[in-house]
Amino acid sequence: MRKSFKSKLISSFMSATMVLSLTAGFTKFDSPVKAEAAATDYGLASNCQDGNILHCFGWKFSDIIDELSNIAAAGFTSVQTTPVQPHSDTTAWYWLYQPTKFTVGNELGSYSDLQTLCNEAHGYGVKIIVDVVANHVAGSDNGNLANAVDSVFKNNKSTYFHNLGARGNADDRYSTTQKNIGMPDLNSENTAIQNMVYNMVVSLKNAGVDGIRWDAAKHIALPSENCAFWSKMAQIDMFQYGEILGSPADGASDADNTTWINEYASYISVSDTVYSTALMSAVRDKTTYKSTGNWNKKGVASSKIVNWSESHDSYSNEVNFGGWTKNLDQNTVDKAFALLAARADSQTLYLSRPFQKAHQSINYGVKGSTHFTSDEIAAVNQFHNAMVGKGEKVLGGSTYYAVLREGGAVIVSKTNDSDISVNNTNTMVPVGTYVDKVSGNTFTVTDKTITGHVGATGIAVLYGAEQQPTEAPTEAPTEAPTEAPTEAPTEPVRILGDIDGDEEVTVIDVTLLQRHLAGISIPYTVDDKLADVDGDEEVTILDVTYLQRWLAGIVTDDNIGKLVTT
Repeated sequence: MRKSFKSKLISSFMSATMVLSLTAGFTKFDSPVKAEAAATDYGLASNCQDGNILHCFGWKFSDIIDELSNIAAAGFTSVQTTPVQPHSDTTAWYWLYQPTKFTVGNELGSYSDLQTLCNEAHGYGVKIIVDVVANHVAGSDNGNLANAVDSVFKNNKSTYFHNLGARGNADDRYSTTQKNIGMPDLNSENTAIQNMVYNMVVSLKNAGVDGIRWDAAKHIALPSENCAFWSKMAQIDMFQYGEILGSPADGASDADNTTWINEYASYISVSDTVYSTALMSAVRDKTTYKSTGNWNKKGVASSKIVNWSESHDSYSNEVNFGGWTKNLDQNTVDKAFALLAARADSQTLYLSRPFQKAHQSINYGVKGSTHFTSDEIAAVNQFHNAMVGKGEKVLGGSTYYAVLREGGAVIVSKTNDSDISVNNTNTMVPVGTYVDKVSGNTFTVTDKTITGHVGATGIAVLYGAEQQPTEAPTEAPTEAPTEAPTEAPTEPVRILGDIDGDEEVTVIDVTLLQRHLAGISIPYTVDDKLADVDGDEEVTILDVTYLQRWLAGIVTDDNIGKLVTT
């Protein structure tokens, strides 16, 4: 019965109770111990590098805060924001990628708002990654600066910019790092420019930011190319990854690109857009794909790679990328995400899609889709978090794709709602009976095969096999007991978790317990024995979270709902 509550509870009552939490102020975890406990409770990875990323593309900080409980329940370890730097011109999304200076604060929120976001996110164990634009400022392809660009750049144009005009050959490495890509290209070799960026990133870290996504990273040269930008930024102890669209130089030799990408990866993690695009295309076309990523083949470790099934560029950027994924149905995108997000050692980004599709109609400051709360996305993320450190095997058949891990599997059917039989290669998945975390269907795993019915989403997530009895049950005693049964207790008896005394545990009990902890008057006396659902002998916000997760079917606890003596 609780299974049917899952989607509704996670997407609605957690949002409602979050409002109570914010106004009362008790979901704010001020101690690292409590923050760690919250992360453990939601099963999130302990660091950005081990978890998946939700891209709240164009969202205001306040909108992200409103969804934090849902984001954590959906298993996302990190949230990525859009750039927070001041920018030029109108409300169209792409202006956020044309900054006017290196300070923090724009229409998405102020520096103080960012601090609040980080503090609230850490209470759930969620990390914050900020997109930073450091390659260029607002202006034109011929190098003219926008009027809103800070005067320090205008006054030092001869030394703060490369001033070499637009790229004549995008495939050439020198043109890629030294010429304009549509906006005036900053002289990243200049120490003053490096210091501006460095100081802004330090201020982001001081606000509580956990990671940086570097826009247009391949257009900023490497230390081997006499530019100390990346070696300087790597001194800041944060998770950092760079956007590498295509290769460091698309027309250069494979050997040169291999050298350059490994040098990038020695300082920051990198996006593998070539592999991400290939896998997304294969899922769309129901064809096979290679299990080894583009950068993996060139020697980059999976732990240094960020993948995506859809990015803000593939959805929104019609000018340079054709917006090719925006017309794909969400389920196709979700299947590709499942296959990437289930992989070992890497991170996968999931885009909160804007509701508009046209390049010019997508505005920042508008909250996007909350489809990330769906059962299939949450189950894949939770699988990823549960499988950290475990080995993998990637398979593809005529009717399915599968990622096997030492403890479970994610299976994607090319045609939804179908019977599937997958080869259990080297008995990677332990033998047993599994309940699909998405559909609730039963799968049987032997030392040879994994068989079952994949539900309507086309995604099945299997782990946590049911234990089968290994011995026959003992025989019943042949003699009747000689002692009379003990008398019923004389103390009052109530149900664990039943705050309002109606003899069942519901979301109303969660709300009442939250209000009680916040000091808001409720018409009931809260008995600590009934409210201590996590059994740590004290009543705290952790009991509220535990009860929420029990109602949502995320955790099981045979004691909740049972009689206790009060």
